[in-house]
Amino acid sequence: MPATPLHCNIAYLINRWKPQLSLPALLVSTMIPDLEIPFTYLITGGLQHRLVLHSFLGAATLGTFLSVLLTVFFYPSVVSFFFKLDKEKVEEKCRFSGTLIALCFVGILSHMFIDSLHHEFNPVLYPFVKESFDVFILTGDWIYATAIVTSVLLALLIFFFVDELRKGAKDFWMRMLVG
Repeated sequence: MPATPLHCNIAYLINRWKPQLSLPALLVSTMIPDLEIPFTYLITGGLQHRLVLHSFLGAATLGTFLSVLLTVFFYPSVVSFFFKLDKEKVEEKCRFSGTLIALCFVGILSHMFIDSLHHEFNPVLYPFVKESFDVFILTGDWIYATAIVTSVLLALLIFFFVDELRKGAKDFWMRMLVG
């Protein structure tokens, strides 16, 4: 998905449902699979742009590992620096735990599911099956499905931003990025 941040909606939905869960872990993991796009594109000479991190095996192993690593070691420093947030509060939501690992896996799976609704190539069974898994593509037409999925996710993201802005500008970024 060219608009990777739209995947964050799942993180916000889960956080609204269970606020005690780590929003940072969910935010990072919903975007991790798209880190592979430039590398895969270059390695395959432009033939593929999504592969390992968009598969169940890649999500369960490398994707979860990268998500945990980035959430625990990088997210607190980066977010607190750029958004001027209390680093200790951010670190509290990014503490390593079994729950954090599970949330990272859930976030990656949500990314894969959203992509499987509208991308022309879905390598969810890679490396066992090299063909695309297209069972979930809405309407059977990936171009039309992309328009639908992107529109819904954009509307949802706007809703979350507006809803948080209605609560006031104070601590806006803390609520959006830490929970």
